[in-house]
Amino acid sequence: MKFDFTPDPKILIALTHTSIQPLDALCELIDNSIDSFYSAKIDGEKIDDPIIVVELPTRKNLSENSGVLRIQDNGPGMTSEIAEKAIKAGYSGNNPYDTLGLFGMGFNISTGKLGNRTTFYTSRSDMSVWVKTEINLEEINKKKDYSLDVEEIPKKELAIGNHGTIIEIRDWWPEGNQNRNCILKLIQYGMPKIREEIGRRYASILREGKIKISINGEKCVPFEHCIWDKKRFVVRKNGNVPACFEFDQVIGSNRRCGKCRAILPSEETTCPHCGSNSTRTIEERIKGWIGIQRFDSDTEFGIDLIRNGRAIKIAEKNAFFEYVDEFKRTIKDYPIDSQYGRIVGEIHLDFVPVDFMKQDFQRTSAEWSRAMTFIRGNSSLQPTQPNADSNISPLFKLYQAYRRVRNFGRGDMYMGYWEDGSAHRISRDKEKELYEKFKQKLPGYYDDSEWWKLVENADQPPVEELPICPQCGSQNLKEDETCSVCGYILQGKTCVFEACGKYIPKSAINCPHCGADQTPKILEPWICEICSTKNTANASKCSKCGSAKGFKNPLSEDNLLNNSEKIDSLSCSNLIVRYPDGENSQPIQVDVYAVRTPMQIPTSRHTTPIIVEKSVGKMSVFLDHRHPVFSQYNVSKEHMIASEIAMYLFNAHPLNGSKNGHSLSNLIWRVLDTRWKNTLEVNVDSVYKEASEFMDDLRLKMSDLLKEHASTYFNELDNEQKKSLTNSLISSEIDLSTIGELKDSGAYLLYVPYSFLISIFHDNPEKFFNGAIWKNSLAIGGEELLGEDNILSMREKLIRQYENCLHDVLQFLENKYSDTITLQRVKLSIEFLRKEMVT
Repeated sequence: MKFDFTPDPKILIALTHTSIQPLDALCELIDNSIDSFYSAKIDGEKIDDPIIVVELPTRKNLSENSGVLRIQDNGPGMTSEIAEKAIKAGYSGNNPYDTLGLFGMGFNISTGKLGNRTTFYTSRSDMSVWVKTEINLEEINKKKDYSLDVEEIPKKELAIGNHGTIIEIRDWWPEGNQNRNCILKLIQYGMPKIREEIGRRYASILREGKIKISINGEKCVPFEHCIWDKKRFVVRKNGNVPACFEFDQVIGSNRRCGKCRAILPSEETTCPHCGSNSTRTIEERIKGWIGIQRFDSDTEFGIDLIRNGRAIKIAEKNAFFEYVDEFKRTIKDYPIDSQYGRIVGEIHLDFVPVDFMKQDFQRTSAEWSRAMTFIRGNSSLQPTQPNADSNISPLFKLYQAYRRVRNFGRGDMYMGYWEDGSAHRISRDKEKELYEKFKQKLPGYYDDSEWWKLVENADQPPVEELPICPQCGSQNLKEDETCSVCGYILQGKTCVFEACGKYIPKSAINCPHCGADQTPKILEPWICEICSTKNTANASKCSKCGSAKGFKNPLSEDNLLNNSEKIDSLSCSNLIVRYPDGENSQPIQVDVYAVRTPMQIPTSRHTTPIIVEKSVGKMSVFLDHRHPVFSQYNVSKEHMIASEIAMYLFNAHPLNGSKNGHSLSNLIWRVLDTRWKNTLEVNVDSVYKEASEFMDDLRLKMSDLLKEHASTYFNELDNEQKKSLTNSLISSEIDLSTIGELKDSGAYLLYVPYSFLISIFHDNPEKFFNGAIWKNSLAIGGEELLGEDNILSMREKLIRQYENCLHDVLQFLENKYSDTITLQRVKLSIEFLRKEMVT
């Protein structure tokens, strides 16, 4: 007696309900075509111009239940016997080590997910016919019969090539069926997005150029990361750290069964699990790179994980930027200073197993664990966390050098510009322009030379170019009208007397050749650019404001745009503010720019802190951050901008006046609360976090600075400080028996209380200046002429200034004062201490 174990045909329907995204379903079918080319290569078959052609239906086709999803390749094709096995659920004819897809479970799930009826064609070059069969899931379920009719069609009757495989899916699932959304969602992505995603997932294969993929007549272009060249580097205390780490490392190997993949003992020749004599030694090779993207992003960063040419995980973050300790606590490592990251990479993990639908790697496998150990190490990436001091992984090294973007320019390798004695980052709009040029592969933007110029621009003021004389090649001052060497006219005009017509210096009042008066004869009335008053033709000054004729308004929007840089942190994209009556304002775009020079009002001697250009739904705000209202009167830029936005909203709303609380002051508050709450709000928690981060940075820098010399300070720890050090070591899971080693290396400073750091500074302040921790130099030299007491007084004054700020921060951390004045004072002290800190 035996039980019949043949599954009910409903199982096939149930398989189609497997959770899988539309693009993943399409990739399953593309995988099979790629694998056919791989098989041909293994068998020594030559395929000319391998290509996979994908045709997708339109939305109209779906609504009319017409059209077809077709995937055709010119691979080697299959015999009838192989084709029968290939479409059977659960069967795999591919070896599990070098291939992407398996006709079988993935084939049945993907085709059934997209449509009810799948037609399958295949033929080899040595066959005279195409083998055709059709899988109709609803018919199979009705008849309870798995047998499929097979038709052999002479090749001369089908103009579809001489060999390869074609899969056609049609008969779309009706409304109400849970699979209906799969094909609908796929088509709604749009062809450009689908090509872009396929270009990302198969980037490694497409870059080689040996296989092409076309979707609805246009080829898929391989994705490329916009990273800094590996020759670029930042300078850190331990030396130069390159912007890209490449690796190709075998981290182990094992013998496996060629059939069931079981690991075999070294002495075994037959698999104890399935009896197969086929064995294979599998190298655990990790190949790829990790590097720094040229711009940071809140979404577009992370590492692509690839298996046999297909990206299984795109922009993976959790595996690399979070660490789960032995107590199952998750530590977020990156990004922690903001929400923006720029670490990217491509890593091939061909030896790590994936789940059966290739949605993810098997993260509980030993192979995955060994790979992660190599790439990111067995500790948190943060240097003060347990075991971080022994982490030598590529990601750890890259993270230490590039985890923050604070010093624009070469310091942190980021684009910027020099303004008012310091570096500022370029706007994100500018970054988008650069990235678009990168994607267009324009010289200087595809490579990083033009990007790098912006890094260098942030480090120093731009050098004003001196005009070169085209006649003798001499350099001249910018304002020179004639060459100082040969007399060639550099800036000139044509004599107004037509009979003369000579080229003369620009400022010439009379022609040096014919003597003609060069004063222009303007016959038309002119409009003053300052006050828009219309003046008579002979008037040399504006009748209303007194501006000279022809004077260009330096405060016009065009001039201001050319003389400024956008500030992303102060700009607002589609800002919506709720009015006091409960209605929402219309969205408004606010672009804020920092001008490079003061904005002087042409009709007076005064400068203005802010100028606003308004249009429907948009404001351009030009701001002079050097203006006394900001530097002396302590008015925040956010409040000034909010006032302008509030005025715009006040005038735009029909309830002008104080009725229902509709006042200018109330609107200013609502704008500030909506846009800058997190920036302006000063509370204990935010200041405490900022203060702790600063002291942790200081502690790390002091540990690096003093190193083995730090052991001399150990005996100066008092009993309370030693007690605090002990608690810190225990909470950080540091073995107390290693305290001797920590003392000798100076690493104990990473765990001492903050008060001890200030004690060291107090006793040895000269160690911390002159580029050690702070850039400022203590006054040295000149005692004979200036007086030793004067020099000493200035040194003491600078030291006290820094020590007072350090005490402000320490007192707050120890007592957590909550009054607003103290919180503001602590923030200013941190700002002062960070300003001159060496990176």
